Amino acid sequence: MLNWIVIGVGDITIRRVIPAIQAEPRSALYGIVTRDASKAAPYGVRTWESLAEALSDPAVDAVYVATPVFLHGTQTIQALRAGKHVICEKPMAMNEPEARSMVQAAEQAGRLFGVAYYRRCYPKVQRAKQLLKQGAIGKPVVAELTNHMWFDGSGSRSWLVDPAKAGGGPLFDIASHRIDVLNFWFGK
Repeated sequence: MLNWIVIGVGDITIRRVIPAIQAEPRSALYGIVTRDASKAAPYGVRTWESLAEALSDPAVDAVYVATPVFLHGTQTIQALRAGKHVICEKPMAMNEPEARSMVQAAEQAGRLFGVAYYRRCYPKVQRAKQLLKQGAIGKPVVAELTNHMWFDGSGSRSWLVDPAKAGGGPLFDIASHRIDVLNFWFGK
C-alpha cells in the first residue's frame, strides 16, 4: 500500500487527483496539507498546515504537489529530500534552472519524480496515437490544438495571471498540456 499526501485542495485535486488515489487499490489517501483544514474535512484523513510536519511522518510514501507554480520547486525538493516519491502538477517549475534542481534532487534522493501530464492516458488521445502510428490519416504535416474555455483571470485561479506566482501564466499552465499531447503524438 502506497500512502499519499496531497498538498493543496483545489480544482485538480478535488476532480482528478484525490479520486484517482482513492480508486487505486494499491494506494491510500493518507493526508492533506492545506492552510484551510475545512477543505480537507470531507476526506476524513489527517491534515497538516505544515509540509515539514507532514513529511516527518514515516507512514507517508508519496506526495502529490498541487499548489501554485511558485511553490512547486521548494515543496518538491523538500519532499524528495525527506525521502518521499513526488508527482508534481504542471508546469513543474517557474523556470528551467528550478526544474533542473528538482530533477537533481530526485536523483540525489533516489526517489521517483514525475510531472502530471495525464492527458496522454485519455482514451481519445491513445486512439489518435494508434491511428497516427497506423498511418490511417496519412502523414501529418501540420497539427493544431485549441482550448475552448474562457479565462478572465478572476476567481480561484486568478494567481495564473501573476508572473510571480505562475511563471508563464495560462500559456504554461493550460497550453503545456496541448504541447505535451503534440510531443506524445509526433515526438519532440
